[in-house]
Amino acid sequence: MYRLAVVGIGGWGKNHLRVAAQLAGEGLVGEVYAVDVDLGKLKWAERVYRATPVQGVERAADLDVDAAIVATPTALHLQHAAIFLSRGIPTLVEKPPAPTLEETYRLLDVAGRTLVTTGFLLRFHSGVRYVRENLGKLGRVLTIYGKRTSKRPVRLGDVGVVKDLAIHDVDLATYITGLRAVSIRAHGGSTVGGLEDYVQIFSLYGDVSAVYEANWLTPYRFRKFEVTGGGGIFAIDFSTDEVFYYGEEGAQRPRLEVVEPLLLQDREFLKAAWGGGGDVVSREDMVYAMKFCEAALASLKSGRVTHLDET
Repeated sequence: MYRLAVVGIGGWGKNHLRVAAQLAGEGLVGEVYAVDVDLGKLKWAERVYRATPVQGVERAADLDVDAAIVATPTALHLQHAAIFLSRGIPTLVEKPPAPTLEETYRLLDVAGRTLVTTGFLLRFHSGVRYVRENLGKLGRVLTIYGKRTSKRPVRLGDVGVVKDLAIHDVDLATYITGLRAVSIRAHGGSTVGGLEDYVQIFSLYGDVSAVYEANWLTPYRFRKFEVTGGGGIFAIDFSTDEVFYYGEEGAQRPRLEVVEPLLLQDREFLKAAWGGGGDVVSREDMVYAMKFCEAALASLKSGRVTHLDET
């Protein structure tokens, strides 16, 4: 039976544990290790999901596991993932894969030929898959738009809204259309000092343009993504799991089977880890998303257009 380590039992770590319990029924997971420094969280993981508790990430180096999921704070991603990758253990690192592009490259260097991927779980949303498969209905793609808002996190992390929120839509644009940005102009800043808490990013993908908005200020949780073409518009509302197509015959809402994206993502990762195929985010896409975000932050700081080949 395959053994999985979930490192970091915070908000997302708890979700990964829940999903691991579901995948155990599919034969993809045997024993699950919950790794954290908080004894209370470990007792909870043992009681609720029968996970084997491991207190202290340093003890994870002694674990005999077949795969790992790292869901600790971003600043610790490289350090914690390296514990497994340096031993040839396939690892999924939550997004962003590291705080900076430089550390992302270091993460890939540590991995060598070992499978390493990141958690762009919205790729596995049924609406995203539908739009990607039916993109031809739009004809020529003209514009892309994404917007994400949330209340300010109770505990601020180590990245701002660009790498926390906007990065999802940046990845979705490339995943759905296959396009990569050439230039970026960003406006925004911080209302309390420190990390940026609001941003609007304008980017060019050749003759296609995109706008991404994200903030921690608007009290309503808003999650929408749109692709506009000469033949119509696709709009995905991630808050309601609905997809709309606006075309010549009016608005249409396809009926889609809704399956939790995290379940699909972790299933594909484990299939890839066990050598059974599996659809995972490539290293190239990990690097591209981080390049885009750092170009946006550079533009935010300089007030000028930044080109991706400069990052």
